[in-house]
Amino acid sequence: MAVTKTDQSTKLIVNVQTGVDANGKAKYGQRNFASINPGVSDDVLLSTGKALGTLQSHQLGTIMRQDECTLSEA
Repeated sequence: MAVTKTDQSTKLIVNVQTGVDANGKAKYGQRNFASINPGVSDDVLLSTGKALGTLQSHQLGTIMRQDECTLSEA
């Protein structure tokens, strides 16, 4: 059985440190950017996430890519 994967959507998630909790552990907030072209490379998304991080008043944490796809039988 062959499976076909169809890209549907991609989201860029930028985590920034928004403070610390009572125990001194870092607290993070997410900045989500939806409707990203699924064909964009990981390198481009990483550099975009870093650029967006410089625009934040908080320290940049992690940069994530979230892809959603549809699977079907060919």
